[in-house]
Amino acid sequence: MMIALVDIGNTRTKYVYQKGQDLSAIEAVANEQVTMMWLDQHFSAISQLIVANVSQNSLSELITSWAERHRVDLHLVRTEKKRFGIVSAYNQPEKLGVDRWLAMIGAYKLYPGKNMLIIDAGTATTVDLLAASGEHLGGWIIPGIDTMFNSILQQTANVAADKGENASIAFGRDTNENVNNACWAATVGAIEVAIRQAETVVSALDLVLMTGGNEKALSNLLESKVTSVKNLVFVGLQAYIAE
Repeated sequence: MMIALVDIGNTRTKYVYQKGQDLSAIEAVANEQVTMMWLDQHFSAISQLIVANVSQNSLSELITSWAERHRVDLHLVRTEKKRFGIVSAYNQPEKLGVDRWLAMIGAYKLYPGKNMLIIDAGTATTVDLLAASGEHLGGWIIPGIDTMFNSILQQTANVAADKGENASIAFGRDTNENVNNACWAATVGAIEVAIRQAETVVSALDLVLMTGGNEKALSNLLESKVTSVKNLVFVGLQAYIAE
């Protein structure tokens, strides 16, 4: 029996296959490339489909139609107030992004009984504090590195820069370095402040978990020790298998 776990983001759809207890490598495709034909080509051998969708409702409808046509068991994951030992801090739990919800479920599954700060560094950099009891104690949403960079260029008339390839917090000596390095520095600073803030909320912060596309670069820039988990959202999706 093969299962597909799918994470639909703002621009890309990431997916893995699970056979037995093993997960395949993460693959990705642009959202606009996900069609009926694409689903036929990539998911024809699966028996169950677990999907998280941040914002692309049209893709949920497409996948639902495809699953019904092929009689594939489909679970569209939505955020809830309480599940798998996690209790959301949100008064309106459906407003919490499903990617953050799944990251917390994955973190709690991997490291039960730990006070954890969970950082997902992607299009947005999200921060969530999870108590050892499973209680979500709130968090932050910060523009991601690329989002921050693009915002500066769009909102300022006289700043021209190209996206740099190297992550650095050094003071820049031209506009390119000024803008690029500032985005990294702002994010690193926010994370370091988040860690200090978390330490005032819980008696002891046991772990800082980092996931997302920018996790490696940020981990190298942070002074604080972090634990990297590349597939945290998919670990969370696994909890919904065969429910």
